[in-house]
Amino acid sequence: MVIGHSVLGRPIEAIRFLPPSYARPRPTAILFGAIHGDEPAGVLCLERLCAELIERPPGRETWIVLALNPDGLAAGTKNNAHDVDLNRNFAATSWVRTHKAGYDPGPTPGSEPEARAIAELIEHTGATRLIALHSPFRTVNWDGSGEALAVEMGALNGYGASADIGYPTPGSFGSRYGRDLGLEVITLELPYFEASEQAWIENRSALRLAVDLPP
Repeated sequence: MVIGHSVLGRPIEAIRFLPPSYARPRPTAILFGAIHGDEPAGVLCLERLCAELIERPPGRETWIVLALNPDGLAAGTKNNAHDVDLNRNFAATSWVRTHKAGYDPGPTPGSEPEARAIAELIEHTGATRLIALHSPFRTVNWDGSGEALAVEMGALNGYGASADIGYPTPGSFGSRYGRDLGLEVITLELPYFEASEQAWIENRSALRLAVDLPP
């Protein structure tokens, strides 16, 4: 399903997986990679997860967006084609037009089509378990109600869990959906800049847990 288009017109696609008919109802999950185009390891992990979910469906309705920033992924750049850091472009109460670290958050919250695409998918599906795959830190960061899931995922991949990434993130995805709205938000930080099979080997169990674990 195409959920939007990038600045340069590339489709942003989401793949939907349904649980077995006998599974009890659980909140919907959304997983996405490459909000920063220079972080391809998350794309690889989600590709591998999709292949596995075809053979063994998840325990809950699950939507996977392999690359939220396809223009950046194609160019190997962090930002989108407007040179905006998409992870500063969400309508969080913390959003500011300028950021001392130099990240451009865009002219207004939600100004970028990629940020709007994931926001609209969340609204459309009612998903409350939201997992973003990033690099290069080695941790399972959480916002909102994500602590319990982060601890379990961090035990499986050996990264541990953290509530603070170590620097301010105004207008971030986690700020909007975790801190402001209280949803179960996980930022899975993979320690590889390059797409590496090792990233999948280390995180297969943690990602599988995320799409199966109650509630």
